[in-house]
Amino acid sequence: MLRFGAEVVMFRMSASACIDAPAGVVWAHLARLDQLHLWTDMVHRSYISSPCTTGVDAERTCELAGGRRLHERVVAWDEGRSFTYVSSDAPMMKFARNTWSVTAMGDRAMVTSDAEVEFRGGWLGRALGWLFLPLMQRLLPNPMVKLKFWVEHGRPYDGKASSLPVPAAIC
Repeated sequence: MLRFGAEVVMFRMSASACIDAPAGVVWAHLARLDQLHLWTDMVHRSYISSPCTTGVDAERTCELAGGRRLHERVVAWDEGRSFTYVSSDAPMMKFARNTWSVTAMGDRAMVTSDAEVEFRGGWLGRALGWLFLPLMQRLLPNPMVKLKFWVEHGRPYDGKASSLPVPAAIC
């Protein structure tokens, strides 16, 4: 989905997963900002780089392959329900915003990630975004896969996300 503004094209991506655990348990895992690397293949190490570890203004640094780093700052936090972070130094992206939310579904929980990105490079970057986003969605492992495993099994999955079954997108 695209949102057009005054000379800005924001690309939107969304993913969700049903996790067989209560919403509070899922939130406790998701809210550990320093543990992103435990359930995302692209991030080799993640850690808190601000005085606060949760809530608005908490900052996380993520180390990626090739020594690249990106910094994320929490701009919204609804305890037990959702948080939003922004990054302006993600590879190829001028700006990225991601909202993670957890919704109780009886004894299970629905986790949703809604991301918006704006690519670098003006109109050329936007044009490449049209090509890059569908490719990125196909090639990148679904982070929900390893998050689901971690929450349901009480330990991070040691292998690649692609070797786990894709979780149901609805409960």
